[in-house]
Amino acid sequence: MKIHFVGHACIVAECSDTSILMDPWLSGKIFNNSWTLRPEPALDPALLDRIDYLWISHEHPDHCHFPTLGSFPDSFKQRVTILFQTRDSAKILAAFKGLGYQHFRLLPHREIVPLTGETASTRGTKVYCYHAGLMDSALAVIDNQQVILNANDARISTSECRLILKDVGHVDVLLNQFSLAAYAGFEPPERYLPERALQVLRNVSEVHRALDAKVTIPFASFIYFSSEDNKYVNPFANTVGDAYNYLQRQGQTAAVLYPGDDYEVGSAHDSSQALQRYAALPGWDELPYDPLETKPLSDIFDAYRAMSQQINERYPRALLMLLRPVTIRIPDLDKTVEFSLASGQIAEAQESYQPDLSINSQPLWFGFKFPFGIQTLGVSARFKLHQNFRNWKMHRILFSLNNGGVYLKPKYVLTADFMNYVRSRLAGGMTQAVHYYRTSL
Repeated sequence: MKIHFVGHACIVAECSDTSILMDPWLSGKIFNNSWTLRPEPALDPALLDRIDYLWISHEHPDHCHFPTLGSFPDSFKQRVTILFQTRDSAKILAAFKGLGYQHFRLLPHREIVPLTGETASTRGTKVYCYHAGLMDSALAVIDNQQVILNANDARISTSECRLILKDVGHVDVLLNQFSLAAYAGFEPPERYLPERALQVLRNVSEVHRALDAKVTIPFASFIYFSSEDNKYVNPFANTVGDAYNYLQRQGQTAAVLYPGDDYEVGSAHDSSQALQRYAALPGWDELPYDPLETKPLSDIFDAYRAMSQQINERYPRALLMLLRPVTIRIPDLDKTVEFSLASGQIAEAQESYQPDLSINSQPLWFGFKFPFGIQTLGVSARFKLHQNFRNWKMHRILFSLNNGGVYLKPKYVLTADFMNYVRSRLAGGMTQAVHYYRTSL
């Protein structure tokens, strides 16, 4: 097999009898205009003619970027088959159909699925999907006894690695995310961000070791934080050179690819030229940043009330009563507000209150406006956390469940779909939940 690196989390796995394009994001800003590609991807349009399958790992826009997916030629959309996990697939497939895609194949959790052979035991390219967390997934591509595992930014634990190895046998190439992709907002950032960045590198090495991977390709971190209120993260981010050197110090092999580069599975690879090209990119101070956008308090209140109504319809009141109110300082409006999911209320608070968080008006409005908004707030690192971390973390878990379609009122829980979901995730589910709780931001 050959891996062609397009950019960020996008690769093409070129197999003996088919080719799979994965997670394309080719242009534009994402996560509420908070991330920008660095460097720009490189996709030869002629390559699209050789693509038979398009795998999307999960719905985050640096992996499922609808403007990119919509920009592909109609002939491509009519010909390729989209591969996606079975879980929570209805809304995603509806969106793909709206863009003009016609062929889909859903991948179950922890099953080897033949793409070109008749069965999992016959020759031909096969894929294996591991559903991770509430929405993520990893994909193994198996061809001629070679295995590449695209972990994208799924935080796979070492115990999950053992499950994957049990299922696929071995891993020749691991593709893994290597830098900061979110921040919990702890103050001051210079105290917390260096350790968080090092933790990411440790995880890359641990997963490499747990999978006994022959090579890790660092990817899915080729962005910069590009708003005025999150650019403080950039100086603490890991470079691809940091990831390469860290793995080398652990006695592990890494291969660095620049957009447009190829890697032949099983062959030696010289990373020096790619590392030089990354090192020559403009520094953080030379990059453009978006100014702050302001939203009126009335818009924030309207977005909150609509979101709160949905939460109260989907989750038991007894659960919501466990959450204390949250106080937020809005610096650009010079206002302080307090909201309570238990009561569904939001109101201005006295400025003398010590706030739990500081968030500017537009990212706060965005957080309330969309089901994925609070997750975006964490990914974009556009807030500061002052106190009551545990209460805010429990809110974030609830918002993540809501975005993932995991509703806990009896009318949602006591359904065949929910029970099948729970049953399919029992193996490794508890250890995965503990791992996500410990490492979540």
